[in-house]
Amino acid sequence: MVSSLRIREFFVLGLLLLVFTPVVSGGYVPYREEYGIYKLDIETGETQLVYSSPQEITNIDLSPDGTKFALCMYHGDGYEYSEIYTMNIDSTGLTRLTDNTGWDLYPNWSPDGSEFVFLSWRDSSLDIYKMNSDGSNQRLLYDSGGHDADLDWVGDHIVFTRDSQIWMMNSDGSDVHQLTDPPNAGVWGDSVLPFGDYDPRISPDGSLVVFERLVDDMTEHGNYELFIIGIDGEGEHNITGTGWTQGIAQWSSTGEELIYLVSAMGEEGRYDIFKINVDGSGVTDLTSEHYPPGFIAHHPIYAGDDSNVYFVGQWWNWAVLDSTLTCSLSKSTATLGDFIIISSEVQPEIHGIEAKITITEPESSKTIDTVIFEDGTYQLTYIPEKVGEYSVQVEWEGDLGHHGSTSAAVGFTVEERLPSDEGIPGYPVTALLLGLAMYLVSRRHSYQRKK
Repeated sequence: MVSSLRIREFFVLGLLLLVFTPVVSGGYVPYREEYGIYKLDIETGETQLVYSSPQEITNIDLSPDGTKFALCMYHGDGYEYSEIYTMNIDSTGLTRLTDNTGWDLYPNWSPDGSEFVFLSWRDSSLDIYKMNSDGSNQRLLYDSGGHDADLDWVGDHIVFTRDSQIWMMNSDGSDVHQLTDPPNAGVWGDSVLPFGDYDPRISPDGSLVVFERLVDDMTEHGNYELFIIGIDGEGEHNITGTGWTQGIAQWSSTGEELIYLVSAMGEEGRYDIFKINVDGSGVTDLTSEHYPPGFIAHHPIYAGDDSNVYFVGQWWNWAVLDSTLTCSLSKSTATLGDFIIISSEVQPEIHGIEAKITITEPESSKTIDTVIFEDGTYQLTYIPEKVGEYSVQVEWEGDLGHHGSTSAAVGFTVEERLPSDEGIPGYPVTALLLGLAMYLVSRRHSYQRKK
C-alpha cells in the first residue's frame, strides 16, 4: 500500500489519455519541459510558467509568507529518487532538503514557516516526519504502524489519512485521535482505492476540515465527493453530489471558497481545476476551456490573494516540438523614403521568444535586430535608405520544448522617388502652394475694388 495520492494519480493518468501528441491550441500555455509549476489567473485564465523541469513534480505547498514553494520532485526513476525541495516563487534558489533512499514526499509548512511535516518511507511503512525549513533536524513525528498519508498543518493541529479515515493530532504528535468514521472504511471494491476518506485540509481559522470520500465504485476511477466536518468531529456534511472523481481541495484565504481537482467524470479522464463555495454553490471549471488536450493540471493551491492559483502541470507524452516561422511584408515595392512593415509569427504559439531579424540591403550590407515575440508575433517598421533589392529573414534558436526554425527569405524593391511625386521640376510643392494662396488673395482684393 502507498499513499492515496499516488495510487489515484498513477491509475487515472494511465486511463486519462490513450495517445496524445502535445498540440498547443486553445488558450496559451507555455511549453518547455514535461513538468512545471504554473500560475493561473482565475478571472482571465492567463497562465504563466513559473518553473519547468524534466523531472516529475508531484505536489507543492506555499510558505505562510508567500515567498517560497516546498515541492516534491524526482531525480530518477523509482520512489527512492523522490526528494523534497524548496524554491523561491520566482524559480530561483532551488534547494534540496532530503537525500536518502527512502520515499520523501508531501511537504507541508508549519504556520510560522520554520518547519515542515512530510511523509517518508524510511522504515517499514509510510510515516509522518518533521524537519526544520532548511532541511536540518529530520525526525520521526508519528508512526501508526501502517501507512499514513495526506498531511495538512494549521495552528496546533495536523490532520492526515490513516486506515482510509481522517485522523488528527497536535503538532507535537500528541493527542492522536480519529476524526471521521466513513462507511466500509478500508473495504476494497471495484475502484482503485478502498472505501473511505482521504486528503484532509484544515480551514484558515482552524474550525473546519474538508476531505473527499469514496462513496461508490460504479466506475474504476471511483466517485469521490467533497465533505466538510468540524475540527471537533461534529457537523459532517457533503458539499458535492456530482458523481465525479474529485478531491485534494484547498481553502481560500477567507475560508469562503475551495479549489480542487476533478480527475475524472464517470469514465472520462479530465484533470481540471474547479472552484466551489463552501456551501456547495458556485461550482466553476477554471481550466478546461483554456488548456489544450494533453496538458494535465493538478495539485492546485491558492497564491495568497485568492485571485491566482499555483498548480503542477504536466504535458502528457511530452516531446520536443517543431516550430515554424513565417515572415511577410506590407508591400513588395517601395519608394525611397517610404516604410516597410515586416510581420513575423511563430507556430505553435510561443510567447517571449528572442529572435533575430536580418535585413540584407543592397551591396550585401546587413542589419540585424534582436526582437522579442511577446505573444508569438512581431512587427517591425523599417525605413530603407538605399535604392535596390532587399531581403528579410527571421531566425529562432528554439528552447527546451521546441526545435529552432528559420523563415524563408522574402524580398522587396526600393525605387527612386519620381520627379512627378515632388511637383513641377524647379518648383517645390511649398512654392506652388504659396503662389496659389497669393493668387487667391489678389483675386479677392480685385473683386472688392470692383465693388
